[in-house]
Amino acid sequence: MNDLAAVIFDMDGTLVDTERVSQTAWRRAAADLELPVPERIWDAFVGCSMGNARAMIDDEFGDAALTDRLFAHQHELFMRFQDEELEPCPGALEALGALAEAGVTLALATSTAREHALPTLDRFGMTPYFCSLTFGDEIEHAKPAPDIYLRAAERLTLEPAVCAAVEDSVNGARAAVAAGMRTYLVPEWATPTPDLTARCAAVLGSLHELPALILPR
Repeated sequence: MNDLAAVIFDMDGTLVDTERVSQTAWRRAAADLELPVPERIWDAFVGCSMGNARAMIDDEFGDAALTDRLFAHQHELFMRFQDEELEPCPGALEALGALAEAGVTLALATSTAREHALPTLDRFGMTPYFCSLTFGDEIEHAKPAPDIYLRAAERLTLEPAVCAAVEDSVNGARAAVAAGMRTYLVPEWATPTPDLTARCAAVLGSLHELPALILPR
């Protein structure tokens, strides 16, 4: 594992394909309300906290009641869709299994609140892989602030510099880079800027590629 002491994973869009289901629900909810949400906002929602997402819609349309209706309808649709469509991201279980078998310390740092994240992890048998779990409702500043990754490293009693972070979103990757972690990005919805790409250790097509980059040859 070279000089790495732990690998810290994001959940939504990285381990579990919630971003695809979430984006479907957002777009359906906006269409049902005949709300013309710009594409740039959908892109910015990836890896974004709920509070920041609400602020974007408030700023765009200036109607708090409309924001409430949009978020309530999206939640209703997401809960319906996830029962049928939610699944692990390609290579997620394989990567977790390979790293755990090799003795790598694994942790989680997700923007999702504990009450929502744990059932998702349990559903796909991922919880036992992690020795530490950090959730979005446990930190003050959401991604792209580095708080959640700094907290995750603190719980492992490790310096961020000896930790790797695995992310799918621009906001998440920015958070991990700002924390000083070696960052592996598996983008799906948002395209990283050249500057962010240059600051990542690698940009992957899927998590199938991760073990070979982490484990010593």
